[in-house]
Amino acid sequence: MDNRRLIIDSAKKLFWHRGYSTTSPKQVMADAGVGQGSFYHHFPAKADLGHEVVQENGRDLVASVRAAMEGKATGRDRLVAFLGSAGDALGGCQIGGFAYDAGILAEPPLREALGAAFTELTDLLESVVREAQADGSVSAKLDPAQTAAALLAVVEGAFVIARATGRQSTADAATAGALALLDG
Repeated sequence: MDNRRLIIDSAKKLFWHRGYSTTSPKQVMADAGVGQGSFYHHFPAKADLGHEVVQENGRDLVASVRAAMEGKATGRDRLVAFLGSAGDALGGCQIGGFAYDAGILAEPPLREALGAAFTELTDLLESVVREAQADGSVSAKLDPAQTAAALLAVVEGAFVIARATGRQSTADAATAGALALLDG
């Protein structure tokens, strides 16, 4: 594996578990097993690495949601698959945690990359809500944009509440409630 990949993979793990703001480049270098020269050759500033990690985590999240939805018979089934992404809420969301990190929010390119990931996911969900309405598996009365935003908020909120309470059951209750609302 090349050093750039080692650095990114280490940063993804450390930023997720420790936070972007509280993880130093030196910690990333030590975890990746690379020297300072290699680190700064690939990432002249910590924010450059942060940007790469936020973008990659966003792509990974969208790809995992798409994979979970693949092959589902109805739009509703695809939405249920998305709600299932909170099935390990105690582990936390690898992108959602960045929304609470002051270092991410202080850097416009990082904040924009974070926003772009959530926008892409919301757009995907809105499209699936429209598909579900077209196939009759959810009510045509639902506003697709509002429903997509609400479903995303439920899942991200489920991560937060489960981690705060230490109970997966709180996330399960939130996603079950969202499913009940979809069913009317």
